Amino acid sequence: MPTRIFVLALCAFLLSACAGMAERLRGSLEPPAERGYAILSLTGKSANPDSATLGLNIANAAGRVVAADSASLLTDTVFGEQGKSMAEGKLMLFTLEPGQYRVEQVWANWLEDGAWGVSRKMRSFRLAAPFELKRGETVYLGNVDVDMSFLPEARLRDEAERDLAHIRRIWKIKDVSGVQLRPLGQARL
Repeated sequence: MPTRIFVLALCAFLLSACAGMAERLRGSLEPPAERGYAILSLTGKSANPDSATLGLNIANAAGRVVAADSASLLTDTVFGEQGKSMAEGKLMLFTLEPGQYRVEQVWANWLEDGAWGVSRKMRSFRLAAPFELKRGETVYLGNVDVDMSFLPEARLRDEAERDLAHIRRIWKIKDVSGVQLRPLGQARL
């Protein structure tokens, strides 16, 4: 019985987090005056997803971090089209002034089973992936995917189909045609 209560509480929490973004946006991806929206997903894979967290930083042209967010593989999910697979992680929305930016780095923190027990692992990946944001623009920057394994790595991907489906289904945005698709570089990091 306690497990069932936990699962129900977790589902309620996840739905409330999704509802929060839908309420904030109120059916529109029109950024506030003199600003723009940058959207990207941060996902990961870990043998122990219950303990894994991810985060990323966005820096301006001067190198100062101006935005950051994090995701828990336990509680955050990026949903695609109904009936298709989902990803552990988070679809992130950043409200920024027009200008030049970089997704500066991504970090991961997870537990790993080893020969002598469980140990905490931490790793950061310098991305320095540039992008530009104009006033009134909503830009999809792609997906940063982190593999938290024996040889951790981060990859930049284009997951526009899945992420735009999440925007429609979970954020309740019916028209995503105004989203500019400009995924960050596809190189391995």
